[in-house]
Amino acid sequence: MNALLRPGSLLIAAVAILLGSLPRPSAAHAPESPEVRAVIKKGLKYLETAKEGRLGGQCLIALAFLKDGSDEKHPKIVAAVNACQAATKGEVGADIYSTGIAIIFLCSLNPSKYQPEIVKLRDSLEDRQKSHGGWGYADKDTGDTSMTQYGMLSYWEMNAVGIPVSTKSVERAADWLLRTQDPQGNWGYQGVEASEAKQSSLVDQSPKNSLGMSIAGLGCTYMAGDLLGLGELHSDLDSGLPPALRPLKKAAVKKGPVTNIDGKLIRAAQERGKSWFAKNYKIDPAGFTHYYLYALERGKSFQEAAAGRSVKEPTWYNDGYEFLKKTQKPNGCWDSQENLEDVNTAFSVLFLLRSTKKAIERAKSYGDGSLLVGRGLPTEVQEVRVRGGQVAPKRLANPTSELIEILTKPDHAMFAAVVADVELLRDRLKAAKPEEKKEQLNRLRTLAATGVPEARITAVRVLSQLRDIDSCPALLSALDDPDWQVVLAADEGLQFVGWKTSAVNLLGDKPDNKARAAAKDRWRTWYLTVRPDAELE
Repeated sequence: MNALLRPGSLLIAAVAILLGSLPRPSAAHAPESPEVRAVIKKGLKYLETAKEGRLGGQCLIALAFLKDGSDEKHPKIVAAVNACQAATKGEVGADIYSTGIAIIFLCSLNPSKYQPEIVKLRDSLEDRQKSHGGWGYADKDTGDTSMTQYGMLSYWEMNAVGIPVSTKSVERAADWLLRTQDPQGNWGYQGVEASEAKQSSLVDQSPKNSLGMSIAGLGCTYMAGDLLGLGELHSDLDSGLPPALRPLKKAAVKKGPVTNIDGKLIRAAQERGKSWFAKNYKIDPAGFTHYYLYALERGKSFQEAAAGRSVKEPTWYNDGYEFLKKTQKPNGCWDSQENLEDVNTAFSVLFLLRSTKKAIERAKSYGDGSLLVGRGLPTEVQEVRVRGGQVAPKRLANPTSELIEILTKPDHAMFAAVVADVELLRDRLKAAKPEEKKEQLNRLRTLAATGVPEARITAVRVLSQLRDIDSCPALLSALDDPDWQVVLAADEGLQFVGWKTSAVNLLGDKPDNKARAAAKDRWRTWYLTVRPDAELE
């Protein structure tokens, strides 16, 4: 019998034919894939010529360039900064979208340098929050899920870089989100409020099938949980490092501010939301599709981080890439029936870059002492060594002024190394000429009040180790810092300056306002005995 006609061969042939007739899965993609980079590059080339004039649109475009690695000198980033500064000179406008996106952009760019603008925008955002907790149009009483997502994301971004936000404001927004979820798990556009957040009390929302509003509301529940300490976001950014340098995961959920929001209600809302979205998911819903894609990347990134696992090439990302590649115009833009080519292109690029995932990795692979350095790792891991219990590179040859400038840029590749090397900065300043030393000390005193938490701690420690009595007012001010680690560093530093080092930590490891007040009184009294003519605020 011919081998091709044997029973086993016939079976194999039949299986081969069957498999060949099945649809093949699409290739997996990631932001760094060459084919994805080509689409991103084409979109950014279009955005180079974008004429968007609104504050939010300019910041969105600038954010796309920033997330792709452009620096502060890029023309679109310069234009967005100028727009932010112009918008904060007088009363901030009522556009919640623009206010929220401007905050997100400035927090991503340089939160230390632009802290005054961020704080003014933050205060305007909080003032415009409606009494029920959501944000919405000024001429409507209802809250708007679309606007509220940008209020919550800007709060989360500020908290991630050490700019304090109101816990009460976050609670009000969280409560509104919980009470405006549909019983089926979706969110609508203009939220219809239920009397309470329990599923038995929830009421129908409209429209019933909005994927954009539903993923926006779901993402916000994860932001609220993180802000209120009711959940924990994880990053797998450092999972490939040697064990000694990996993040030290805490078994328990992190401690957050004392809150009136029930964590069980948030988790129940998340489960309903995930279930509804899984059943109704599609990549290209009609109407504001590109806006939806940015919300999809955001919501999925928070969902992954909360679950503690990240899929490198998730199905939804591959679906999005295929859709965007197919619909990108020859000039690099994406258009739609809304005639929003510029912002649609920025939304699409941010989706392809996994911009929210980058923000979570930046925030969650750093703080709470997760690494010895406290903030990521030097770029060349093979060049690290442990100094003073922290990871630092073997040497930093940069000029002192450049090192201090890097402390104002949390996303700089060398930020972690500079933060870790308190001893180097101290030694450099000790050896500096008087005029240079005076200038650098003034910059560090400013950083102690305005930098991100890690930079503030480093500035406080350097000033302390120099035993510079003229820096004591800056250390005294640091006792009021919203980050307790900065407060502890300031108290320890004042002990060192005053030659009063004690093995006993009178402040304790957790925020304690009574202990803080006692420390402030103690150190003010001491300083005034050393400098009787000093004028303290």
